[in-house]
Amino acid sequence: MDKSGDGEMPGTVGGEPDEGEPRAPGMKPDFRIVQPEYVQALGKTVYKDVGAMWRNVSKSGNEFYTLKIGKLKLLVFQNTR
Repeated sequence: MDKSGDGEMPGTVGGEPDEGEPRAPGMKPDFRIVQPEYVQALGKTVYKDVGAMWRNVSKSGNEFYTLKIGKLKLLVFQNTR
């Protein structure tokens, strides 16, 4: 994967169960997902952007996150059990 800008990924797309308001395309994520890589030529560790996570609120008021890494899209829920 190549590094693209400041790590922005497109906003969430419809289709999640009970999804709240859709986000505008290009909206900055709440969290960035990075992968540490050691670059021998520089002699240091650099952080490569690999994904992002956005906070959402469902129509019923429940909070969840949408996590995107490459083409993978996951929904993240708080563990309340």
